Amino acid sequence: MTAALLAFLRERLDEDERDPGGWSPARVLAEVLAKRELLNASNANCPLACRAEHTFSGSCSLRWMGPLHEDEHTGERWLVDDTGARHTPPPAITEWVLRLLALPYAHHPDYRREWAPGA
Repeated sequence: MTAALLAFLRERLDEDERDPGGWSPARVLAEVLAKRELLNASNANCPLACRAEHTFSGSCSLRWMGPLHEDEHTGERWLVDDTGARHTPPPAITEWVLRLLALPYAHHPDYRREWAPGA
């Protein structure tokens, strides 16, 4: 599902970039709703490590990790937690964020109902 959802989002962003014209009120409200859901997740009760100033502000699963690092030779990217262990974002969290990013495009004929948050 994630590959199709990623392709859908890339196509919508390409369309928005080509024609950034007027947005409908429904689209603006959908954008606000999706962004509020991401903000609400950042207020979850998390362990102390979540509250470090240098961490992500997304869901708890992402916030306990530190800044993104990239190997200058290989281009490999990873997140480092407070123990120094390397991580990539969990697939379930990545999919959840993608579902929220797709929500403003729910009116699009190519949008799939199974992409809705909570579906």
